[in-house]
Amino acid sequence: MALLEVQNLNVTIKHKHKCFSILNGINFTINDGEIVGLAGESGCGKTLTALSITRLLPPAAYITGGSIQYRTASSEMVNLCSLDEESLRRIRGKEIAMIFQEPRQSLNPLMRIGAQIAEALELHGTEKRIAQKAALDLLRQLKFPEPEKIFHAWPHQLSGGMCQRVMIAIAAICRPRLLIADEPLTSLDTANQNHILSLLKQINREFGTAILFISHDIPVARHFCSRLLVMSAGKILENTGGLVEAIPPRENQSLANIPKTDAPALITIHNLSNAYVSRNFGLFGKKKIKPVLHNVNLEIAAGEIFGLTGESGCGKTTFARCILGLIDYQGEILIGGQQRKNYGQIQMVFQDPGASLNPVKKIGWLLEEPLLIHRQGTAAERSRKVDEMLERVGLDFSYKTRRVHELSGGQKQRACIARALMPDTRILIADEAISSLDISVGVQILNLFRELRESLGLTILFISHNISAVEYLCDRMVVMT
Repeated sequence: MALLEVQNLNVTIKHKHKCFSILNGINFTINDGEIVGLAGESGCGKTLTALSITRLLPPAAYITGGSIQYRTASSEMVNLCSLDEESLRRIRGKEIAMIFQEPRQSLNPLMRIGAQIAEALELHGTEKRIAQKAALDLLRQLKFPEPEKIFHAWPHQLSGGMCQRVMIAIAAICRPRLLIADEPLTSLDTANQNHILSLLKQINREFGTAILFISHDIPVARHFCSRLLVMSAGKILENTGGLVEAIPPRENQSLANIPKTDAPALITIHNLSNAYVSRNFGLFGKKKIKPVLHNVNLEIAAGEIFGLTGESGCGKTTFARCILGLIDYQGEILIGGQQRKNYGQIQMVFQDPGASLNPVKKIGWLLEEPLLIHRQGTAAERSRKVDEMLERVGLDFSYKTRRVHELSGGQKQRACIARALMPDTRILIADEAISSLDISVGVQILNLFRELRESLGLTILFISHNISAVEYLCDRMVVMT
């Protein structure tokens, strides 16, 4: 029986007194307990479709036609497009829940994990003590490792994969009838992706929850879902087009046959170690020292694209932050044979694009800011360079006047890459730079990195859990465990 029927849905965005049609005549149905996939390239309208169902569209976007029919727990069919806010609150979270694309931005950094899971029940009338017990029971039922420790943890103490699992627990605590998972596998390695998919399957099987699974990874969506819808340019198509192509094999690619470059070492690392101190259960809990890096030694040559791969939590990002000087470490890091405190010529593309961009400022200002800080060029020269960098990463000049919330996850990452390239960068560290992009755009970014190495003489440290991408792009690679 149909649980949700989207009929001829149209969504328009108003930008600077102009209207742009984003969704055009969207039609699909989700039945009770069914897992339906919605796939497509970044920016095609997948997230706007999900936000339309939950009526959480940004202020500039609005529904201009069609209906979204939903069968409530009382078997009443209602049009979600016509409900008032009070009626929607009774449905959101309790009957229709959503997992957003960027888990770290969705979690409150000032609340412990257990309190955030329980809050979803409390908002719908459950007593606080009962809600907290239910939250801990759910962590156990969903087979979280060390559920008591996670219950008392803060968001910053968890890995990206664990934060995503927590978001799923928050969405599942009310036993919703429909769960919308918007890119739940973004930035996760294969092992964590499998954990997330298993968790969603368990919720679907044990709670009878229907799932709308949104992803740009068509092979994964096809394997996970009972039905697959493919979206392109605001419309649902019947064929998958170019998205199913894998990263193309590199000609004569064999890591064993790639000779070590004769160029001198630009980055030299001796006995690099790092650890952090955590406390169990609050400020007065017992201190625990967890080693992250232990006696790392390697050299990266000038002009080399060096790959670093490994599972989430193995220390890849910590390694990059040590090179940037963002965190303390033991050992020695030499740049050009010297210890340096000025890291202005080293730029990084961070893993979470949404958290890397100031949501208040426009994209053009964000790209120009590094040049303003380093006092490079005239206003006209800076403006031309912003246009050039936007074009390099596949965004047209109109994005200069947009803000972060108007961009898809892939567009945000491309803006971050453009921003990192704005100053006179010698060393570029790309931390999971393609993890939030669909395959076709990801290949474009990989080719862009190679082009930049050739044209600008960049040295690139490419960090990724995608071994195929590392093999395609990099001259040499190491695996961190």
